Order: sequence, then C-alpha cells, then structure tokens
Amino acid sequence: MQKAELTTRAVAGFIDLLLVIGLARLPDVMGFLAVIGYILVRDGLFAQQSVGKKVIGLRVALSDDPGKAVSFRESIIRNVPLAVAYLLFLVPYAGLILGPLALGVEALTAIGDERGMRIGDLLARTYTVQADAALPVTTAQAAASEGPMVEAERNDTSP
Repeated sequence: MQKAELTTRAVAGFIDLLLVIGLARLPDVMGFLAVIGYILVRDGLFAQQSVGKKVIGLRVALSDDPGKAVSFRESIIRNVPLAVAYLLFLVPYAGLILGPLALGVEALTAIGDERGMRIGDLLARTYTVQADAALPVTTAQAAASEGPMVEAERNDTSP
C-alpha cells in the first residue's frame, strides 16, 4: 500500500476544515454537535473516506489488515485528538495557543513517522493511503454501496 503524501493529506484536511467551518455556523448546540460528530466519524463515512479524502482520492486503511474496512470505532479513536484540538480552540484566550499546539503535535508526529501515522493513527492502528492503492472491491461490497435500486436494475433482464 502506498502511503499518502503529507501535502495531499493537508489539502484533504483543508477541505474537511471548510466543511467544519460551515457546520460550526449552525445555531448554538446544533452546530457544536454537528462539528464534533463530523470530526469523530468522518473517516467511517463514504467507504473509509471523509469528504476531503474522497475529493482528493485518499482513504484510511488498518495497519494490521489494509483490506479490511475501517469502522466508525476506528474513525472515532483516530479522530479524538482532532476533536480535542477543536475543543481547545473554544477555550477563551488559551485556545489560541493550545488548539494550534495540539494540531502541531499531530502534524509533527505524522512527519516523523515512516508511514505518516499521526497520534490518532497510532491509537487506532490506521494510516492514510492513496485510494487507488486499495484492494479491489468485491461485487458484494459494490452492490451494498450502490444500494438496492442499482442492484435491482442490474438483475432486471427484461428488454
């Protein structure tokens, strides 16, 4: 599996940041919960891809078994440090230092690791790879992701 370049991951992260900023504009508690929820489960969405990773062509793989799908559990574990960084940003005054500090530690960990694993990846035993480096999807997985309507149309043999 080919690990994802840090610059590519940064662009995908920026796209996700734009989505988080949009979600944060929702009223009060709804915006807060939407942001925290998206940050935590984003890598379990869309076949192991956040919105940014899907646009750029990256996915999250398990370091133990790269062919196995990443669940919401691994997504939550790997994104807890990012959720903590978001919560630190909300602290008045100190958040202007603590939030970027937490993100900087994550980035430095990814730069220092040969597979580009950040702290969240080390906790969840995951890493980010190019989506085209993914193992081939089985027909059962493809049918499940396409939904019942597409599968019914494929099985329809009428002229």
